[in-house]
Amino acid sequence: MNEDCRAGPITIEQLTESYRFDENLASLLTRFQYQADGITLTAAEPRPLPPAAYEASSPGLEAVFGSDESLVFVCYDDRGHQMVNPIEATLTRAIVGAVSSVSTAPRTDGGPAAAVGDDPAVTATNADNSRSPTSGGGPPDMGSASPSNPSLGVVTPHNAQRGALERTLPGSVTPNTVEKYQGGERDVIAVCGTVSDPEFARSEEKFILNPNRLLVAISRSRLLTVVVCSEALFEVAPRSRDNLSNGPVWARLFTEAMGESPDPTWTGSVAEFTGRIGTEHSDTSARVYTR
Repeated sequence: MNEDCRAGPITIEQLTESYRFDENLASLLTRFQYQADGITLTAAEPRPLPPAAYEASSPGLEAVFGSDESLVFVCYDDRGHQMVNPIEATLTRAIVGAVSSVSTAPRTDGGPAAAVGDDPAVTATNADNSRSPTSGGGPPDMGSASPSNPSLGVVTPHNAQRGALERTLPGSVTPNTVEKYQGGERDVIAVCGTVSDPEFARSEEKFILNPNRLLVAISRSRLLTVVVCSEALFEVAPRSRDNLSNGPVWARLFTEAMGESPDPTWTGSVAEFTGRIGTEHSDTSARVYTR
């Protein structure tokens, strides 16, 4: 045994400052999860997406991108989809299409347009990649772009939905699972909840209802995170005794972000949101929530 090993245990320091996202998202993440670890997360000043970065073709999309908030919810009424959700694919395609930097170039291999990083294990003290913020230098550069020409990514819990998104999204956009996005980042991130069937969500308690996985997903963005999900997810609480006191995970995130009983910024149908008549599930009700 060398002298370094005999000197004593290694000190683990929890990092509290992020250089990726802004103070608004840092405050939300603290309330949602970090404070349970005794961490108060700090970050940069608010930095809203500049108008030149997007072109909204409908009032619903303008509500998403015209807000100064770093987290926006796009919710809809549906209780019937499991690992593939065409409603979310339609909504996400419209969100992606509004961002000015998105290329229409096809993927030559049918897969992600670019790698999004390694898959470090999720631990409470893993800096930036999961439940701890980043400090000093920040994470690897995974899709850097200027604020007026933002990079964009899509996070989904299921490989089946990732495949569906790859078939419909432009070639410059990387849809991938939460695990694949650990350590990666984009200027704008769309998080697809995918599951809208409450009973199926309960059967995936350690997957779709895991607060750590949800935390990883919403913290991948530098400028804006758009959560696309069914409001049915808000009523699903994990059965695990350890998590029962926290209630429904997605509802807790929504309430922390938007407050109790918030009024939607915009209400309409999926067709009105996308600005396209004849859209699949076009009559489904949709709402945009901003703080």
